[in-house]
Amino acid sequence: MSRPTYTLNLKPVSLNAARRPRTEAAAPGRTSLQRKFAFGYFFERRAGKTFRDLAGEYAPYLAEVYFPWPGLLSAREIKGDPEKQRKSLIDDMRFCRSKGMQLDLLMNATCYGDTSFTVAQQNDFYANLTLMKEAGIMPDIVTTTSPYIATVAKKYSAGIDRRASVNMRLNSTLAMEYVMDSFDSYYICRDVQRDLPTLKTFAEWARKNDRKLCMLANSACLRYCPWQTFHETLLSHDFVHIYDEMKELKLPSTLCTGIMQEKRYEELLRGSWIRPEDLHRYLPYVSVVKLSTREADRPDLILKAYTSGGYDGDLLLLLDPTFAFLAHPMILDNKAFPKEWSEGKIAGACANHCTHCGKCAKVMELAFKHDPRLPDYSQYSVPAPKPIKIPGR
Repeated sequence: MSRPTYTLNLKPVSLNAARRPRTEAAAPGRTSLQRKFAFGYFFERRAGKTFRDLAGEYAPYLAEVYFPWPGLLSAREIKGDPEKQRKSLIDDMRFCRSKGMQLDLLMNATCYGDTSFTVAQQNDFYANLTLMKEAGIMPDIVTTTSPYIATVAKKYSAGIDRRASVNMRLNSTLAMEYVMDSFDSYYICRDVQRDLPTLKTFAEWARKNDRKLCMLANSACLRYCPWQTFHETLLSHDFVHIYDEMKELKLPSTLCTGIMQEKRYEELLRGSWIRPEDLHRYLPYVSVVKLSTREADRPDLILKAYTSGGYDGDLLLLLDPTFAFLAHPMILDNKAFPKEWSEGKIAGACANHCTHCGKCAKVMELAFKHDPRLPDYSQYSVPAPKPIKIPGR
């Protein structure tokens, strides 16, 4: 099938040989990035850094820290010793609170099985909230996909901010209106957040109704992914073993994994993520920008890029999931994105319906490059053998 063609006005920006990813100072006159971000808790070291290392370093930029509680199901299953994990988590949450961050408890699984909407679930939730309260880390916020959890949380403590999870996919102000009695703040559906007029409409509704609007900046999920609920359910119920099943079944467990394995990298551009350089366009409309870091390989790089408002390196390393290992040895050069992208003529204007106009293909021609830190042998070619001349023939 033939596709329309599109021409960009900007020439490609070349990569310097063997450069390292670096961040840049935010441009003057932009909305302040202080106390704008929500940072996700992780238990193990990442890239040589502990959670406490990064929380301390970036404290002035962090409004909130969101965390799972071992023993309560969230959107990511927690592996390890619950008692040991709780101890380290309590210490780290106390540290974050001392630095002025609000604490956001995650109850954002898409499936709670036969315990959903039961007295037993309420009692278990209350028992764990009491443990957190006694430890001095009573949550300021509970982010959940369950209107039931949101309702009983308010009964436990009137001061809790009940936040609608991004997994609820609230893609209209009517959807937010329906759950006004259950939620005080909302994550806007990431599928529509790139479109600035739509975001502005959501923000105006939130202000009018005394509600807070938040957004997730660095998700690599496919926009309008029909597999999302299935995928999120896998994640909250022991997703680790799925890799073994994939090998046995010879099938991808998620739509995004299958698409990347097929090398359809252009689909990455049709996502919902916001580049660090473009975030200032969205900040006037949201109170909090969530950075997905719980499972990220480089939470240090994500924090550095978004808090500085600029990044010179592989954009895939900022996204969660990253897909960098599937694109290897290619990278998505963040500095090679054209001006049209940042102005919203591509990222924003194409927020809802893709017509395969050719814009994304042109961006990929500019930005999808061989990693300059790796040897590139494509310049070498083996000459075709010359035909052997046999005497007498």
